[in-house]
Amino acid sequence: MPAVNRLRGIGQAVLVFAALAAFTGAQADDTQQALASPARDLAGFALTYDVYSGGFHALRLDFEVDVGANGADAPRYDTNIKMETSGIIGALFNWRFDATSTGAWRDGNIVPERYRTANVWRGNEREVAINYEDGVANRVSANPPYSEEDMKKVGPDLIPGAIDPTSAVTALVLTSAIRGECRPETAIYDGRRRYDAKMQSIGSRALKTSSFAPFSGEAEGCKLTFKRIAGFRPDRKRMQNLEVDVWLANVGVEAGRVPVRLELETPWGKGFGHLVRARNADGALVFGEAE
Repeated sequence: MPAVNRLRGIGQAVLVFAALAAFTGAQADDTQQALASPARDLAGFALTYDVYSGGFHALRLDFEVDVGANGADAPRYDTNIKMETSGIIGALFNWRFDATSTGAWRDGNIVPERYRTANVWRGNEREVAINYEDGVANRVSANPPYSEEDMKKVGPDLIPGAIDPTSAVTALVLTSAIRGECRPETAIYDGRRRYDAKMQSIGSRALKTSSFAPFSGEAEGCKLTFKRIAGFRPDRKRMQNLEVDVWLANVGVEAGRVPVRLELETPWGKGFGHLVRARNADGALVFGEAE
């Protein structure tokens, strides 16, 4: 069980990174100004990461954002996350996670419309869906279903203003400028739990390349931590004592700088994530090697 908990803990950290930290840096005023920009100023991208735990290749993460027109004044976004165990770890523990979020902008603000996830662990699958009305979650469903007790742990007063994990990152990636500031706080509701993600700057650092870390150069850092609000079991460590150092740099993605390295501190040990491939919206490879 310790190995399973370690893998799940690192997977949770990487998932939160993928959902929140893929693009940090816009100050609040800059974000609102960028969100009001025309759709023609926006570009999607696709990123692939290899994640290591205990020296072993443990996970592969694919993160993709598409931007398209949805009427003259309301461009939409489609964000996709795919994560699965790899290498020796994958042979021992079969785990896969898929998540999608879609939504639109209204008056320069991001408005989620739909969130879907599928979590497969050793052949057992759980699907979760959140539908929104005017950007506020109004219907949550799960298969197998959550218990009534679980569904009551997050009160209705805690839901407005909180968005799903993948919409949280989309609010940042669809900006025209990254200003070098870490996003201070984001309220998140995943259908069962409410938590806040907090970020603070940790300065710059020169990163060196290696056989599993392709990027080399100067990167800016943000430390990602979490505050549990509701829906968590007090005897479980999920989201507790969890830290992610996110190192960002420009690798040629049109939208701006992206995370090139993750350093994860979890209750189960350390993990590292490395950007191995980046593509622009047109599919052009701008970093790493083709598969």
